[in-house]
Amino acid sequence: MAWGALILAMIICSPAQADITFDGFSRFIFEGSQKQLPVIIVNQSDEPALVQVKLDWGDKPPIAALPMAVTKPLLLIPANGKASTGILYQGLGLPDDRESFLMLKVLQVPKRTTDSNAMALALQHNLKLFYRPALPGSIGDAVNQLQWSNSPGGGYEARNDSPYYLTLTEVSVRDRSGATCGQVIDHLMIAPFSTYPLSASGCEKPAGQVAYAYISDAGLPHPRQSTFKF
Repeated sequence: MAWGALILAMIICSPAQADITFDGFSRFIFEGSQKQLPVIIVNQSDEPALVQVKLDWGDKPPIAALPMAVTKPLLLIPANGKASTGILYQGLGLPDDRESFLMLKVLQVPKRTTDSNAMALALQHNLKLFYRPALPGSIGDAVNQLQWSNSPGGGYEARNDSPYYLTLTEVSVRDRSGATCGQVIDHLMIAPFSTYPLSASGCEKPAGQVAYAYISDAGLPHPRQSTFKF
């Protein structure tokens, strides 16, 4: 069998993955007042699904042990059913003056097959998890206080002086006539008390505005437009 035909056969014969969702959530917020965060996993398939749940650091290498744990790292979810696990935190190991960003990884374990021409594909869902201690203001306040300005080394930057992680999508720089220029950034996340550089190399005129959408705790985009400060 030719390689192209073999690959096509493997794709066609691959067992279908269970349709896993997270009860309407696309991200999770672990409030500082909580001891445990429940996570509900929904199996929309007509077959049972075996999933593995684990945690990892979101924005830094795994140089330190995670101070959180998953109560049920392995779940067998019935067909068209639900199962729940939980994330535990004892209150030690994460900063209390800003949010911490972790990643919730849910791996669908593929069903074993006896067909030698079939390829079992494991599908992993990566969801953002933010630990949020008691902080002043709100995520909405943090977005309102986000500053867009010239950067000292040339170009432009977004400065987040808040203790919240800000997730932005479809970030586009506009010149003073209102025309979009430079490269549109599909997704960026600005850490607490940090800046993010923006390129406007395609702008023939100085940038005047920036358009974007910020992602709320519910995972929904909210369009915004801001003016650069010079």
